[in-house]
Amino acid sequence: MTMKKITAGLVLALVAGTALADWLPIKADPMVRVMADPVTIRRSGDMVTMWSLINYTKPRKTEDDKAYLSSKQHLEYDCVERLSRRLEFSRYTDLTGWGEVVYSNTTPGAWSPVAAGTVAGELFKFACGEK
Repeated sequence: MTMKKITAGLVLALVAGTALADWLPIKADPMVRVMADPVTIRRSGDMVTMWSLINYTKPRKTEDDKAYLSSKQHLEYDCVERLSRRLEFSRYTDLTGWGEVVYSNTTPGAWSPVAAGTVAGELFKFACGEK
């Protein structure tokens, strides 16, 4: 191997490791691994926004039959009323939000109650600082 290839490999590994360093695990099961990025938490009174990431253990398909392995979501929470909604999201061909974007939606979703014990509930607890 040439020194140039070794250096390029090390740089790529460093960048990939840095990109994952901020994501904290929230929930994992045989189907998904859910993570949140605490650096992206923004508070305004009782409202909080945050980015989350879902890695799937098996490829999923979009409505137009494109495979994806991960999804990034920008979420908003009302910490007092216990509500959440998705502000935007994208689906990616590779894990951890890498690869080609196969679907993206920037239309905010409707507010919905947060149910305890669900992925949404775990993300809510993390964003709103609940134990």
